[in-house]
Amino acid sequence: MKLKSILLSFSPFICLLISGYGVFSQETNTPELYLEPIFHVNYGDATADKPQSKSWANQYGQWLIVGDADGPKLLKKETTAWASQFEVNKAWHNLPSRADVYNKDDEAHIVLVGECALDVVQITYSHQNKKYEHQWKESLPIPQDCQSVETATITRDSKNQFWVSADVDQRIMVWHSINGRDWSDPFTLADNINADDISLIVTLKNQVSAIWSNQNTQSIIERIHIDGEEPNNWSAPIIVQQGDNNADDHLNATVFENGEMAMVTKNSVDKIDQPQFVLRLRDKEGRWINIPYENLTEERSPSRPIINHVESGKIFEVHAVKNRGNNLYFISVNEIIKKKDGWEFREIIQLKTKIIGKNGDVTSSKASFLPNEPKLIFFSDDLGNIYSFDLNKL
Repeated sequence: MKLKSILLSFSPFICLLISGYGVFSQETNTPELYLEPIFHVNYGDATADKPQSKSWANQYGQWLIVGDADGPKLLKKETTAWASQFEVNKAWHNLPSRADVYNKDDEAHIVLVGECALDVVQITYSHQNKKYEHQWKESLPIPQDCQSVETATITRDSKNQFWVSADVDQRIMVWHSINGRDWSDPFTLADNINADDISLIVTLKNQVSAIWSNQNTQSIIERIHIDGEEPNNWSAPIIVQQGDNNADDHLNATVFENGEMAMVTKNSVDKIDQPQFVLRLRDKEGRWINIPYENLTEERSPSRPIINHVESGKIFEVHAVKNRGNNLYFISVNEIIKKKDGWEFREIIQLKTKIIGKNGDVTSSKASFLPNEPKLIFFSDDLGNIYSFDLNKL
Protein backbone atom coordinates (compact mmCIF):
# COMPACT_ATOMS: atom_id res chain seq x y z
CA MET A 1 0.00 0.00 0.00
CA LYS A 2 1.42 3.37 -0.99
CA LEU A 3 1.72 5.76 1.93
CA LYS A 4 1.11 9.48 1.41
CA SER A 5 2.16 11.52 4.40
CA ILE A 6 2.78 15.00 5.67
CA LEU A 7 4.15 15.08 9.20
CA LEU A 8 3.65 17.69 11.88
CA SER A 9 5.39 17.33 15.23
CA PHE A 10 3.20 18.40 18.13
CA SER A 11 5.25 16.88 20.94
CA PRO A 12 8.15 14.53 21.51
CA PHE A 13 5.68 11.77 22.26
CA ILE A 14 3.53 11.82 19.18
CA CYS A 15 3.69 13.01 15.59
CA LEU A 16 0.54 13.31 13.51
CA LEU A 17 -0.08 12.17 9.96
CA ILE A 18 -2.11 14.69 7.96
CA SER A 19 -3.47 12.34 5.29
CA GLY A 20 -3.11 8.89 3.81
CA TYR A 21 -3.13 5.35 5.06
CA GLY A 22 -1.44 3.65 7.93
CA VAL A 23 0.68 0.68 6.99
CA PHE A 24 -0.67 -2.58 8.44
CA SER A 25 1.90 -5.27 9.00
CA GLN A 26 0.23 -8.67 9.34
CA GLU A 27 2.91 -11.24 9.98
CA THR A 28 2.48 -14.49 8.08
CA ASN A 29 3.26 -16.42 11.25
CA THR A 30 1.61 -14.32 13.93
CA PRO A 31 1.78 -16.20 17.25
CA GLU A 32 -1.49 -17.77 18.40
CA LEU A 33 -2.56 -18.38 21.97
CA TYR A 34 -5.61 -20.37 23.07
CA LEU A 35 -7.17 -19.00 26.26
CA GLU A 36 -9.32 -20.66 28.89
CA PRO A 37 -12.19 -18.70 30.48
CA ILE A 38 -11.50 -16.81 33.71
CA PHE A 39 -15.20 -16.68 34.67
CA HIS A 40 -18.61 -17.79 33.43
CA VAL A 41 -21.96 -15.98 33.58
CA ASN A 42 -25.45 -16.75 32.27
CA TYR A 43 -25.26 -13.93 29.77
CA GLY A 44 -23.83 -13.88 26.25
CA ASP A 45 -21.34 -11.19 25.17
CA ALA A 46 -20.87 -10.18 28.81
CA THR A 47 -18.17 -7.58 28.06
CA ALA A 48 -20.38 -5.62 25.64
CA ASP A 49 -20.96 -2.92 24.72
CA LYS A 50 -18.77 -0.62 22.66
CA PRO A 51 -17.31 1.81 23.62
CA GLN A 52 -17.42 1.01 27.33
CA SER A 53 -14.45 0.51 29.67
CA LYS A 54 -15.20 -2.17 32.25
CA SER A 55 -11.94 -2.75 34.11
CA TRP A 56 -9.63 -0.81 36.36
CA ALA A 57 -6.57 -1.30 38.53
CA ASN A 58 -5.55 0.33 41.79
CA GLN A 59 -3.50 -0.43 44.89
CA TYR A 60 -6.28 -2.77 46.05
CA GLY A 61 -6.19 -5.04 43.01
CA GLN A 62 -7.53 -5.68 39.52
CA TRP A 63 -11.27 -5.28 38.93
CA LEU A 64 -13.77 -6.03 36.19
CA ILE A 65 -17.52 -5.57 35.70
CA VAL A 66 -19.35 -7.99 33.39
CA GLY A 67 -22.98 -8.50 32.49
CA ASP A 68 -25.09 -11.36 33.82
CA ALA A 69 -28.70 -12.45 33.51
CA ASP A 70 -29.60 -11.09 36.95
CA GLY A 71 -27.53 -7.91 36.85
CA PRO A 72 -23.93 -6.76 36.54
CA LYS A 73 -21.17 -8.59 38.39
CA LEU A 74 -18.09 -7.06 39.99
CA LEU A 75 -15.09 -9.41 39.87
CA LYS A 76 -11.69 -9.21 41.56
CA LYS A 77 -8.53 -10.95 40.45
CA GLU A 78 -7.32 -13.24 43.20
CA THR A 79 -4.13 -15.29 43.20
CA THR A 80 -5.47 -18.18 41.15
CA ALA A 81 -8.90 -17.04 39.90
CA TRP A 82 -11.35 -14.19 39.49
CA ALA A 83 -13.82 -13.96 42.37
CA SER A 84 -17.32 -12.54 42.40
CA GLN A 85 -17.85 -9.75 44.95
CA PHE A 86 -20.97 -11.12 46.58
CA GLU A 87 -22.27 -8.17 48.61
CA VAL A 88 -21.89 -5.59 45.83
CA ASN A 89 -23.43 -7.96 43.30
CA LYS A 90 -26.35 -8.63 45.62
CA ALA A 91 -26.98 -4.87 45.79
CA TRP A 92 -26.88 -4.74 41.98
CA HIS A 93 -29.43 -7.53 41.56
CA ASN A 94 -31.64 -6.94 38.48
CA LEU A 95 -29.93 -3.67 37.53
CA PRO A 96 -29.01 -3.16 33.86
CA SER A 97 -25.96 -5.21 32.96
CA ARG A 98 -23.98 -3.11 30.45
CA ALA A 99 -21.51 -0.99 32.42
CA ASP A 100 -18.96 1.77 31.89
CA VAL A 101 -16.65 2.63 34.80
CA TYR A 102 -14.94 5.80 35.95
CA ASN A 103 -12.54 5.05 38.82
CA LYS A 104 -10.62 7.53 40.98
CA ASP A 105 -8.92 6.86 44.32
CA ASP A 106 -11.26 4.84 46.56
CA GLU A 107 -14.41 5.50 44.52
CA ALA A 108 -15.81 4.09 41.30
CA HIS A 109 -18.83 5.51 39.51
CA ILE A 110 -20.51 3.18 37.03
CA VAL A 111 -23.21 3.94 34.47
CA LEU A 112 -25.43 0.93 33.78
CA VAL A 113 -27.36 0.77 30.51
CA GLY A 114 -30.77 -0.79 29.99
CA GLU A 115 -33.21 -0.70 27.08
CA CYS A 116 -34.51 2.75 28.03
CA ALA A 117 -32.78 3.17 31.37
CA LEU A 118 -29.55 4.63 32.71
CA ASP A 119 -28.53 4.05 36.32
CA VAL A 120 -25.43 5.41 38.02
CA VAL A 121 -24.05 3.52 41.03
CA GLN A 122 -21.17 4.37 43.33
CA ILE A 123 -18.96 1.88 45.11
CA THR A 124 -16.28 2.82 47.65
CA TYR A 125 -13.36 0.73 48.80
CA SER A 126 -13.47 0.02 52.53
CA HIS A 127 -9.98 -0.08 54.04
CA GLN A 128 -11.39 -1.70 57.16
CA ASN A 129 -13.21 -4.51 55.33
CA LYS A 130 -10.76 -4.68 52.41
CA LYS A 131 -13.45 -4.74 49.74
CA TYR A 132 -15.70 -2.47 47.69
CA GLU A 133 -19.05 -1.57 49.20
CA HIS A 134 -22.14 -0.38 47.35
CA GLN A 135 -23.11 3.17 48.36
CA TRP A 136 -26.10 4.19 46.26
CA LYS A 137 -27.95 3.99 42.93
CA GLU A 138 -29.57 6.86 41.05
CA SER A 139 -31.58 6.73 37.84
CA LEU A 140 -30.96 9.37 35.20
CA PRO A 141 -33.99 11.18 33.74
CA ILE A 142 -34.89 9.58 30.39
CA PRO A 143 -37.19 11.22 27.80
CA GLN A 144 -40.68 9.72 27.95
CA ASP A 145 -40.65 9.03 24.21
CA CYS A 146 -37.51 6.88 24.44
CA GLN A 147 -37.57 3.72 22.37
CA SER A 148 -34.02 2.49 22.98
CA VAL A 149 -30.60 3.31 24.43
CA GLU A 150 -27.73 1.31 22.99
CA THR A 151 -24.79 2.38 25.13
CA ALA A 152 -23.45 5.08 27.48
CA THR A 153 -20.15 6.27 28.93
CA ILE A 154 -19.26 8.27 32.04
CA THR A 155 -16.41 10.63 32.89
CA ARG A 156 -15.34 13.26 35.43
CA ASP A 157 -13.83 16.66 34.61
CA SER A 158 -11.16 18.78 36.33
CA LYS A 159 -13.83 20.42 38.54
CA ASN A 160 -14.79 16.93 39.80
CA GLN A 161 -18.13 17.18 38.02
CA PHE A 162 -19.56 14.15 36.24
CA TRP A 163 -20.88 13.62 32.73
CA VAL A 164 -22.75 10.81 31.00
CA SER A 165 -23.24 10.60 27.25
CA ALA A 166 -25.69 8.25 25.52
CA ASP A 167 -27.70 7.71 22.38
CA VAL A 168 -31.46 7.96 22.84
CA ASP A 169 -33.24 6.89 19.67
CA GLN A 170 -31.99 9.33 16.99
CA ARG A 171 -30.40 11.75 19.48
CA ILE A 172 -27.12 12.13 21.33
CA MET A 173 -27.68 13.38 24.88
CA VAL A 174 -25.53 14.32 27.87
CA TRP A 175 -26.34 14.43 31.58
CA HIS A 176 -24.42 16.49 34.16
CA SER A 177 -23.89 16.09 37.91
CA ILE A 178 -21.97 18.25 40.36
CA ASN A 179 -21.48 15.37 42.81
CA GLY A 180 -22.03 12.21 40.78
CA ARG A 181 -25.38 11.50 42.41
CA ASP A 182 -27.78 14.34 41.53
CA TRP A 183 -28.25 14.35 37.76
CA SER A 184 -29.64 16.97 35.42
CA ASP A 185 -32.23 16.45 32.74
CA PRO A 186 -30.57 15.46 29.47
CA PHE A 187 -29.23 18.06 27.06
CA THR A 188 -29.42 17.20 23.35
CA LEU A 189 -26.09 17.53 21.55
CA ALA A 190 -27.37 16.19 18.23
CA ASP A 191 -30.52 14.86 16.65
CA ASN A 192 -31.44 13.23 13.35
CA ILE A 193 -28.68 10.66 13.75
CA ASN A 194 -29.08 7.07 12.66
CA ALA A 195 -30.74 4.75 15.18
CA ASP A 196 -27.53 2.65 14.99
CA ASP A 197 -25.22 5.51 16.07
CA ILE A 198 -23.55 5.89 19.46
CA SER A 199 -21.42 8.37 21.41
CA LEU A 200 -18.38 8.57 23.66
CA ILE A 201 -17.47 11.15 26.33
CA VAL A 202 -13.83 11.74 27.24
CA THR A 203 -11.99 13.94 29.76
CA LEU A 204 -9.33 16.21 28.26
CA LYS A 205 -7.31 19.00 29.86
CA ASN A 206 -9.84 21.43 31.41
CA GLN A 207 -12.61 20.22 29.10
CA VAL A 208 -14.67 17.22 28.11
CA SER A 209 -15.17 15.98 24.57
CA ALA A 210 -18.37 14.29 23.38
CA ILE A 211 -17.89 12.41 20.12
CA TRP A 212 -20.45 10.49 18.10
CA SER A 213 -21.09 8.87 14.75
CA ASN A 214 -23.78 10.00 12.32
CA GLN A 215 -24.19 7.42 9.61
CA ASN A 216 -26.94 9.49 7.96
CA THR A 217 -24.38 12.18 7.09
CA GLN A 218 -21.34 9.87 7.02
CA SER A 219 -19.78 11.95 9.81
CA ILE A 220 -17.81 11.69 13.01
CA ILE A 221 -18.62 14.79 15.10
CA GLU A 222 -17.32 16.33 18.33
CA ARG A 223 -18.58 18.99 20.73
CA ILE A 224 -16.54 20.45 23.60
CA HIS A 225 -17.55 21.63 27.06
CA ILE A 226 -15.11 23.81 29.00
CA ASP A 227 -14.86 22.77 32.65
CA GLY A 228 -16.74 25.09 34.98
CA GLU A 229 -18.99 26.66 32.35
CA GLU A 230 -22.77 26.23 32.36
CA PRO A 231 -23.66 22.57 31.79
CA ASN A 232 -25.56 23.27 28.55
CA ASN A 233 -22.85 25.53 27.13
CA TRP A 234 -21.23 23.32 24.48
CA SER A 235 -19.23 24.28 21.42
CA ALA A 236 -20.68 24.19 17.95
CA PRO A 237 -20.32 20.79 16.25
CA ILE A 238 -16.79 20.04 15.06
CA ILE A 239 -16.51 17.78 12.02
CA VAL A 240 -13.83 15.18 12.67
CA GLN A 241 -14.44 13.65 9.25
CA GLN A 242 -17.32 13.59 6.78
CA GLY A 243 -18.05 11.56 3.66
CA ASP A 244 -16.63 8.40 2.15
CA ASN A 245 -18.73 6.19 4.45
CA ASN A 246 -16.27 6.89 7.27
CA ALA A 247 -18.84 6.60 10.11
CA ASP A 248 -20.02 3.54 12.00
CA ASP A 249 -21.08 2.90 15.59
CA HIS A 250 -17.67 1.69 16.87
CA LEU A 251 -15.74 4.25 18.97
CA ASN A 252 -13.00 3.92 21.59
CA ALA A 253 -10.37 6.40 22.80
CA THR A 254 -7.31 6.88 24.98
CA VAL A 255 -5.86 10.19 26.24
CA PHE A 256 -2.09 10.64 26.37
CA GLU A 257 -0.22 12.30 29.19
CA ASN A 258 0.53 15.37 27.01
CA GLY A 259 -3.19 16.03 26.44
CA GLU A 260 -3.48 14.53 22.97
CA MET A 261 -6.07 11.86 22.23
CA ALA A 262 -6.19 8.82 19.97
CA MET A 263 -9.48 7.26 18.92
CA VAL A 264 -10.15 4.15 16.86
CA THR A 265 -13.37 3.72 14.92
CA LYS A 266 -14.85 1.41 12.33
CA ASN A 267 -16.07 2.87 9.04
CA SER A 268 -18.89 1.70 6.77
CA VAL A 269 -16.89 1.18 3.59
CA ASP A 270 -17.17 -2.62 3.89
CA LYS A 271 -15.31 -3.38 0.66
CA ILE A 272 -12.71 -6.08 0.12
CA ASP A 273 -9.12 -4.76 0.27
CA GLN A 274 -10.29 -1.45 1.72
CA PRO A 275 -9.59 -0.27 5.30
CA GLN A 276 -12.30 -1.04 7.85
CA PHE A 277 -10.90 1.12 10.67
CA VAL A 278 -9.71 4.69 11.17
CA LEU A 279 -7.15 5.89 13.69
CA ARG A 280 -8.15 9.46 14.62
CA LEU A 281 -5.62 11.66 16.39
CA ARG A 282 -6.51 14.90 18.17
CA ASP A 283 -3.79 17.36 19.17
CA LYS A 284 -3.98 19.68 22.19
CA GLU A 285 -5.44 22.46 20.05
CA GLY A 286 -8.31 20.25 18.89
CA ARG A 287 -7.09 19.51 15.36
CA TRP A 288 -8.00 16.07 14.07
CA ILE A 289 -6.15 13.77 11.68
CA ASN A 290 -7.67 10.57 10.29
CA ILE A 291 -5.65 7.52 9.22
CA PRO A 292 -7.49 4.54 7.69
CA TYR A 293 -6.05 1.09 8.43
CA GLU A 294 -6.80 -2.65 8.70
CA ASN A 295 -8.25 -3.95 5.42
CA LEU A 296 -11.30 -6.12 5.06
CA THR A 297 -10.09 -9.17 3.16
CA GLU A 298 -11.57 -12.32 1.67
CA GLU A 299 -10.46 -14.11 4.85
CA ARG A 300 -10.57 -11.51 7.65
CA SER A 301 -13.49 -9.35 8.76
CA PRO A 302 -12.32 -7.01 11.59
CA SER A 303 -14.69 -5.30 14.02
CA ARG A 304 -14.98 -3.36 17.31
CA PRO A 305 -11.50 -1.90 17.84
CA ILE A 306 -10.29 -0.51 21.17
CA ILE A 307 -7.14 1.47 21.97
CA ASN A 308 -5.05 1.98 25.10
CA HIS A 309 -1.45 2.84 25.89
CA VAL A 310 1.23 2.43 28.50
CA GLU A 311 2.05 5.77 30.15
CA SER A 312 4.63 7.46 27.89
CA GLY A 313 5.12 4.16 26.10
CA LYS A 314 3.59 1.65 23.73
CA ILE A 315 0.20 2.09 22.05
CA PHE A 316 -1.97 -1.01 21.72
CA GLU A 317 -4.97 -1.57 19.43
CA VAL A 318 -7.11 -4.68 19.88
CA HIS A 319 -10.08 -5.88 17.85
CA ALA A 320 -12.12 -8.94 17.00
CA VAL A 321 -11.71 -10.76 13.69
CA LYS A 322 -14.13 -13.16 12.03
CA ASN A 323 -12.51 -15.66 9.72
CA ARG A 324 -14.81 -15.47 6.71
CA GLY A 325 -13.73 -18.92 5.57
CA ASN A 326 -14.56 -21.00 8.64
CA ASN A 327 -16.70 -18.49 10.63
CA LEU A 328 -14.37 -18.74 13.63
CA TYR A 329 -13.37 -15.67 15.64
CA PHE A 330 -10.17 -14.49 17.26
CA ILE A 331 -8.83 -11.37 18.94
CA SER A 332 -6.08 -9.50 17.10
CA VAL A 333 -3.64 -7.62 19.37
CA ASN A 334 -1.62 -4.93 17.61
CA GLU A 335 0.99 -2.35 18.42
CA ILE A 336 0.70 1.08 16.79
CA ILE A 337 4.18 2.35 16.04
CA LYS A 338 5.15 5.87 14.97
CA LYS A 339 7.50 5.91 12.00
CA LYS A 340 9.26 8.84 10.35
CA ASP A 341 6.90 8.62 7.36
CA GLY A 342 3.68 7.68 9.14
CA TRP A 343 2.29 4.94 11.34
CA GLU A 344 2.64 1.18 11.38
CA PHE A 345 0.03 -1.21 12.76
CA ARG A 346 1.76 -4.46 13.68
CA GLU A 347 -0.16 -7.57 14.67
CA ILE A 348 1.72 -9.22 17.53
CA ILE A 349 -0.56 -12.05 18.70
CA GLN A 350 -3.90 -13.70 17.94
CA LEU A 351 -5.97 -14.75 20.96
CA LYS A 352 -8.24 -17.72 20.35
CA THR A 353 -10.68 -19.90 22.26
CA LYS A 354 -11.88 -23.46 21.86
CA ILE A 355 -15.53 -22.62 21.29
CA ILE A 356 -17.28 -22.64 17.93
CA GLY A 357 -18.99 -19.28 18.02
CA LYS A 358 -18.54 -15.57 18.46
CA ASN A 359 -15.70 -14.01 20.46
CA GLY A 360 -15.40 -10.26 20.80
CA ASP A 361 -16.40 -7.11 22.68
CA VAL A 362 -12.85 -6.38 23.80
CA THR A 363 -12.60 -3.99 26.74
CA SER A 364 -9.91 -2.57 29.01
CA SER A 365 -9.47 0.32 31.42
CA LYS A 366 -10.43 3.94 30.82
CA ALA A 367 -7.08 4.94 32.31
CA SER A 368 -3.78 4.22 30.61
CA PHE A 369 -1.74 1.20 31.64
CA LEU A 370 0.98 1.73 34.26
CA PRO A 371 4.48 0.64 33.14
CA ASN A 372 5.15 -1.83 35.96
CA GLU A 373 1.63 -3.16 36.49
CA PRO A 374 -0.55 -5.75 34.71
CA LYS A 375 -2.00 -4.54 31.40
CA LEU A 376 -5.21 -6.52 31.14
CA ILE A 377 -7.63 -6.74 28.26
CA PHE A 378 -10.85 -8.75 28.37
CA PHE A 379 -13.33 -10.21 25.90
CA SER A 380 -16.24 -12.64 25.97
CA ASP A 381 -18.12 -15.16 23.86
CA ASP A 382 -21.81 -15.73 23.26
CA LEU A 383 -21.89 -18.65 25.72
CA GLY A 384 -21.16 -16.54 28.82
CA ASN A 385 -17.42 -17.15 29.06
CA ILE A 386 -15.07 -14.31 30.02
CA TYR A 387 -11.44 -14.25 28.89
CA SER A 388 -8.44 -12.16 29.95
CA PHE A 389 -4.95 -11.51 28.63
CA ASP A 390 -2.08 -9.54 30.16
CA LEU A 391 -0.21 -7.53 27.53
CA ASN A 392 2.89 -7.86 29.72
CA LYS A 393 3.19 -11.39 28.33
CA LEU A 394 3.99 -10.08 24.86
